[in-house]
Amino acid sequence: MKPVLEVRNLKVYYKSIWGDYKSVDGVSFNVYGNEVFSIAGESGCGKSTLVDGILRLIEPPGYIPSGEVIFEGVDLLKLPEKELRKIRWKKLAYVPQGAMNSLNPVIRIEEQMVDAIIDHSDMDK
Repeated sequence: MKPVLEVRNLKVYYKSIWGDYKSVDGVSFNVYGNEVFSIAGESGCGKSTLVDGILRLIEPPGYIPSGEVIFEGVDLLKLPEKELRKIRWKKLAYVPQGAMNSLNPVIRIEEQMVDAIIDHSDMDK
């Protein structure tokens, strides 16, 4: 059986005045369609950074120096941003640890959901 997701030698580094901090350094694994897969570890060990790297959500000063993230035969690290956004919206999802980190408490949930749909589709308000 072919994996749905292949992560090969993924590296996520952060630039600092002291040099590069290697947050994720050469992680590889496969996820198959018939299995449950989880990432576990101590606080600060790089779990969220790994997922951000897989979804190409790393922001400066972070960067991905090397690796491959093959999803359904396509390397996500090489896709144009517009194509990647469509895959993120329809096929891949990231559920953060705390909902309060994701939703703005002063904006109605409906408005936040509509904004997300518009951001990830060709719809207008």
